[in-house]
Amino acid sequence: MKMDSFDLSRVKAVLFDLDGTLIDTNELICDSWRYAVSKLTGREITDEEIRGTMGEMLIDSMLRIMPEIDPDNALEIYRAYQRDIFLERITLFEGTEEMLSALKKAGYKNALVTSRLRSSCERALTHFGLINLFDAILTASDGKVFKPDPEPIYKILEQIGAKPDEAMFVGDTVHDIEAGLAAGVFTVLVGWSYALPPEKRADAPRPDFVIEKLQDILTLVSIDIK
Repeated sequence: MKMDSFDLSRVKAVLFDLDGTLIDTNELICDSWRYAVSKLTGREITDEEIRGTMGEMLIDSMLRIMPEIDPDNALEIYRAYQRDIFLERITLFEGTEEMLSALKKAGYKNALVTSRLRSSCERALTHFGLINLFDAILTASDGKVFKPDPEPIYKILEQIGAKPDEAMFVGDTVHDIEAGLAAGVFTVLVGWSYALPPEKRADAPRPDFVIEKLQDILTLVSIDIK
């Protein structure tokens, strides 16, 4: 995590992706894809294919991965697999609640920009006691244009009253970094990204920062964590 040549003194808002960034849904997502593809096509989906769906709208992934299958049926099979086990199979990445609480206590705006539906997003946030730590939440249920288009970031910035150069966006996928760069916010990639492991990053858009733990966000905005 290098800070040379970056002036973060104007930052007053931190935007986050959800899956793979704050909440570990990786195994659940992988298992859901394996189940749905096997059930509907009889084939095995590869890990590389699954990585390519991370951060993408689910309907777009379905159309690309299983173009021969009715996408509404594919979505239902995928979501039905998750429905009853969702909360049992997800965990918070270490330091999530403490980091969000520290930002809020210091006067920063916390916002969420996720491609997950609002219903499951709020279900997860409520389960972990995080929902009141966000000043605004934008989900796949709230618009027709999604990451990597910068529009969701512009919309959430408008909601919280911040300009692009006053915000950073923290995510785990190519789509997150592309959206952040296009919007003109500082971009932060989490080092534990399943979608973008180190060996995949050379050909990906370059974020402004790569962090190895969520506490590093507090270091970036100069919050004393001692």
